[in-house]
Amino acid sequence: MPEKMKIKFHATENQYKPVVRYLRNYRKKAKLIEIGAGGRTLQKFLPENISYYSLDFDPNYGKAFFKAKHDYHFDLDKGKLPVKDKSYDIIVCLETLEHVMYPQKVVDEMKRVAKDDAIFFISIPNEYNILLRLYYLFGKKHKMDETFMVVEKHLHIHKPRVKDIIGFYNKNFTIKKLDYIWQSRSSMYSKMVYFIDRIIDIFAKIYPSLFAKIILVRAEKKI
Repeated sequence: MPEKMKIKFHATENQYKPVVRYLRNYRKKAKLIEIGAGGRTLQKFLPENISYYSLDFDPNYGKAFFKAKHDYHFDLDKGKLPVKDKSYDIIVCLETLEHVMYPQKVVDEMKRVAKDDAIFFISIPNEYNILLRLYYLFGKKHKMDETFMVVEKHLHIHKPRVKDIIGFYNKNFTIKKLDYIWQSRSSMYSKMVYFIDRIIDIFAKIYPSLFAKIILVRAEKKI
């Protein structure tokens, strides 16, 4: 991919922007694994010096919806990842930990398969953003909230605040950078909503507890 090629992100791919901007300037050859990779979206943005591998829960998910095939098919609640110790230079896990029963165990496994100088990119949604507060105020349910079925369907099992997310990051990593991101799927279909989203995203940097939907960290292993 030419270095000066303009990168165009989909309206719902804002969480990838900080990751891609950093990796586009990453000069060394590296192996990257995306955990909870879905449609392998990140792969299309990576420079040639970074080899991409993906892991996801459902072996048919990527194939059915995105025509993608994953390198590892694994339920993150089942324990040890099918990956050797210290195998990867870059670990990416975006909007995945809120779906698993034991996020701490998953992070422990991520650290195990990462090299000592590895870079981590992890994002977790803020379940107390302004939109969800309005949902709950008026007695509405979000699509990721299904009474009595959250665990069975692996929807949003955990409901962290911004301070909870940052505390979790601090416990496990040396934080190098935090990004507070707002985005909505409605902006895919409406220029007006897309414009409003861009304004809210500015406020997300100032008042993340209220306006950030996603908290993204770039981090390293604690020494």
